[in-house]
Amino acid sequence: MIQFFRKIRQNLLPENKFGKYLTYAIGEIILVVIGILIALQINNWNISKSNLIESNAFVARLKAEVKSNIAFTQEEIDKKESQRSSSLAILKMFDKDITKLSSKTLDSLIIITMANGNMEFKNGTLNEGLNTGKVALIKSDSLKTLLYGLPSLVEEVRTGEKYMNEDLNQYFYPFIYEHISFRQMDYEHSEHGELIGPSKFSNHNNLSVLNILKFESLIDNIFYNSNVQIGNYHRLKNELENLYELIEEYD
Repeated sequence: MIQFFRKIRQNLLPENKFGKYLTYAIGEIILVVIGILIALQINNWNISKSNLIESNAFVARLKAEVKSNIAFTQEEIDKKESQRSSSLAILKMFDKDITKLSSKTLDSLIIITMANGNMEFKNGTLNEGLNTGKVALIKSDSLKTLLYGLPSLVEEVRTGEKYMNEDLNQYFYPFIYEHISFRQMDYEHSEHGELIGPSKFSNHNNLSVLNILKFESLIDNIFYNSNVQIGNYHRLKNELENLYELIEEYD
């Protein structure tokens, strides 16, 4: 088409038909501009199509990751509820006559309260999306808002885990190792009892910790921290479930 205009222009110049030449020159310019605009439109369409394909693939992987994290969070909720129930059961033992209590029951409850909290959480796909801009390609504003806010909520949960683990490691464990005979506990209650034999301090009664104020305070602290973490995990799980629902709607 451009060649066609050029031939007309060359024929008009010798004939001194400047007006017609100008008209054809303008037409040639307009044609070039239209061609550029069409090329840009096609390029933009190709980019949009590529972004949509990439966005959908990212969202599909993100959906699987979120589903896994919901399950991981529920596991931690179950663990912390067990820890809270065990610490509460121990607190109630302080009000009873220790001669009528079972050492085996106390030993079992203590083992549960000693559990550290380290939630498994997959965030590789989310981090990829945040770092590469794939999250920005998502059309849903509500979905993007949740994705941008999720890392701060996870960090809050991690902070709670760190605080509780430090409290257990620095205060509870040292106390338990000093006042509870684990060897006697294993001898009386584990399948390897006969192999390890009784403790040299077999006269020690683990129930005696129920007469120590510090133990009561430590158990109360575990009960309090467990409650806080259960709340944190529930907030995270609710956010993940909302996120999963939005992803399903996006699909």
